[in-house]
Amino acid sequence: MNLAYAYAVPPVRSGAPLAAIVRHALCDTAEAIAARDLRWPAVLEQLKMLRAAGRRSVRIVDAACGDGALLLPVLGRARALGFVAIEARGVDGDAAALVRARRAAAAMADLAIAVQFDRGTVEAALREEAAFPADILLYAADRSEMARFAALARRAGDMALGGPPRAAGQ
Repeated sequence: MNLAYAYAVPPVRSGAPLAAIVRHALCDTAEAIAARDLRWPAVLEQLKMLRAAGRRSVRIVDAACGDGALLLPVLGRARALGFVAIEARGVDGDAAALVRARRAAAAMADLAIAVQFDRGTVEAALREEAAFPADILLYAADRSEMARFAALARRAGDMALGGPPRAAGQ
């Protein structure tokens, strides 16, 4: 039992509450999954540049968020970089994935992070976001849709990162 516990939960300072230990382990796992997304390095670089420019707030939109596998770790990283007001929106057509995303977001329990998840299409989300462009806009689309969404994405976010729904081999 002790061996399994030591393997599953990373060591933390003694006296840390169990909730903090579990949150730390889950965040590390979520970041490892998000790092497989080809957009992850560019998102991290953009967050660092915004902080270096003195920004303390950020708005991030994921127009094809699925279960939040990329969006939620981005929010956690933004908070770790020192953003104190993080607004996020995830949009997806899969209602079951949105339920999982909402559940995972609730576990973050950070007052600096405001995140909402809406059901919709990538195209509709990009059109809606053009009125108030996000600092970082994420969207996934098939190769045939990328060209069609490119102009919309440029209007919907100061930095728009589109890509395939999954990296090759996943």
